[in-house]
Parts: sequence; structure tokens; C-alpha cells
Amino acid sequence: MVDVKVNPFFLKVEQVKWVEDTLASMTLEEKVGQVFCPMGLTSEDEPLKHDVCKISVGGMMYRPGLKQEIQTTHRKIQNMAKIPLLLAANTEAGGNGLVVEGTTFGAPMAVAATGDVENAYRMGYTACAEGAAVGMNWSFAPIVDIDMEFHNPITNTRTFGSDVDRVIAYGEAYMRGADENDVAVSIKHFPGDGVDERDQHLGVSINSLNAERWMATYGKVYKTLIGKGAKTVMVGHIAQPEWVKKINPNATKEQTLLPASVNSELLTGLLRGELGFNGLISTDATPMIAFCTAMKRSQAIPAAIAAGADMILFNKSLDEDYGYLMAGIQEGVVSLERLDEAVTRILAVKASLHLPEKKAAGTIVPGPEALETVGCTQHRAWAKEVEDKAITLEG
Repeated sequence: MVDVKVNPFFLKVEQVKWVEDTLASMTLEEKVGQVFCPMGLTSEDEPLKHDVCKISVGGMMYRPGLKQEIQTTHRKIQNMAKIPLLLAANTEAGGNGLVVEGTTFGAPMAVAATGDVENAYRMGYTACAEGAAVGMNWSFAPIVDIDMEFHNPITNTRTFGSDVDRVIAYGEAYMRGADENDVAVSIKHFPGDGVDERDQHLGVSINSLNAERWMATYGKVYKTLIGKGAKTVMVGHIAQPEWVKKINPNATKEQTLLPASVNSELLTGLLRGELGFNGLISTDATPMIAFCTAMKRSQAIPAAIAAGADMILFNKSLDEDYGYLMAGIQEGVVSLERLDEAVTRILAVKASLHLPEKKAAGTIVPGPEALETVGCTQHRAWAKEVEDKAITLEG
């Protein structure tokens, strides 16, 4: 169902064997657990054992904390886990996205304003080197939205600007910095935020471009970065009516306004089909109001997986969401084949990052000496150059 030997996984024979053997050994319950990436809320043993050992979650993300504490917690999680976890962070503007002592590199728009694409590489390298020092292996960055509507409350300075080619160049440069630190990127927010004035935390955002213009802008960004090896794509609770109608001319108005996170035309038809993405699809944070505007959460969780998402990001209640997905499987909303496809991609990302080998060697989370990387002199000097250039431009 999934070719793990090609872009973006490029797995070798032994890695393919690990994916296949691991999938074959898993229970249905473990497979269901793998598709969840909850928010990390504690370092205490019992709650972590529940999520990591009983539910067998596939990933976890912590908000910024002290570097020693984050590293220790990440090590505890990976030691507990039967299958190594994707440990994520919002390192879209520097290492401060995971550790409070991390380097604040500046907003993407400030980096782009310097006119030097090398600064985007340095941002990606800094963010991911510092994240990797405490055990992160999955960056929820770079943001590759386009600043088409400056009133948009979410994108704006979080983008590399309004020029499509610049967004591509700076996004690719960030990816190079991540790759050099063995960190998977998550290009976001498909099918593209920044077109309207809506906030998807509060309601469904609408990417209203016609299919041709979308393909020349957002489509060009995603197709290029997918070709460059982006391992994961984060899907927003964003509608793209024109592409839904192009793929399914019989779609109702309600179907055209479904957010991409639960929309099979956009996930399977556009992202997988038209753009040829073979990697892992993650939803954006599902506690956002927009995720449940069209249906109850009990329906939306299985609907997202059935539509083509491979991983559910965050929960209101992990136990409830786990139950919703299990019920969706029992009711035939999600087929066992679709579940296996999702889990295969999750495992393939882990294999591509060498997590099984690192776990076996005890190096999946670096030792305390790696903490010297966080906020180091070189990273802060790079960030200061961006700050100085931004001030000069403003002046």
C-alpha cells in the first residue's frame, strides 16, 4: 500500500524489515494508539505509562520547558516505549520553541526580510540542533503559508512573505538545516492559510483561490518541497472549495466547505493524488474549534483517518479519542487497510530517522553534554545578525 523505499522515506532493506515486522507484531489496540500525538503535560511516571505503554501513542509534544527537564522527560518516554516516539515541537522560529534557554531566531518574515536565504538555513539548523539536543526528532515547521491577506490573524509574520518563490527557497533552506540534524519537518498548513481573515482556532478558514491559481501558488510550494523530501505535512482546518469541486464535481456545498483535516478530496485526491505526497499526513491541533464545526468529535476523529490523515494531533481527552477511533473501526468508518496504511507511514518516518537503531544503542536522546548546544554562541550570533539586519531595514 505504501512504498517506503522511495521519497520521502528512502528506507534500506533492514529498515523496511523493521517496519514490516513491527506492523505485523502489533495488536489492533497498539495500531490505534500509534495514530495519536497528544500534548505532553507531565513528567510523572504513571500518566506517562498510561499514554506511552497502555495507549502506545505514536508521538508527543511538549511546550517549552527547561532544557534539562525536557531532555530527562524525553529520555524517560523513549525508555518506556515499545516503539520509539516522534517527539515534536513548534520550532518554527528557533530553539525557544522547545526549551526556554533556546535561541530566539526571529519570526520567519524577519528572516526573509534580510534577503539572505542562508539565514533560513541557519534558523532551521539552530532550531533543530537545539531541539535534537533534548530529544526532539519532529519539527512542526517550516511554515510555508503565503501572506496574501495581511489581516490574517494567524499567518502574517509567521510566513516568509507573499512571494511564492521566496517561500519555497526559504522553506527548503529550513528543511536542509533540519535534515542535517536528523529531524523530520512538517510543512504547514495545507491547503494553505493566509488567504482570508479567519482564525482556524475559532472557525474554518477558507482558501478561496480557484484551482489554477492555487496550483500556481500554494500548490507550487507544496509540490516543490514534497519533491525535496519533506517527510510530513500538517493539514489545517482549512477549506479549499474549488479543488473539492474539481476533484468531485458532484460535491455538495457542505462537502466543499469541510476542513481539509476531514476532507478526502483534499487529502487523498489533492495531496496524495495531484501532488504525489507519499509521506505522513498529520492534522493540525484537533482541539481547535474548526475541527468540529461540521460534525461531532466522536465522528471527526475517525473521519480524519478515513479521509487520509495518518496522525491526530492533540486531544481534549486521549482516552475518549482512542475510543472514538476504535468505534469508527468497529462500525466500518475506518477500514483495517486504511489503519495499516497510516501506521506504516508513521513507522516509516521513525525508521527514516533511525529511531529504532538509536533506541537500541541508547542514543535516541543525547546525553547531558548535548545541552551545551542549546543557546550556544554560534546560534546566538546568527540570530543577532538577523536582528541587526531587520532593525536596519526598519530604519
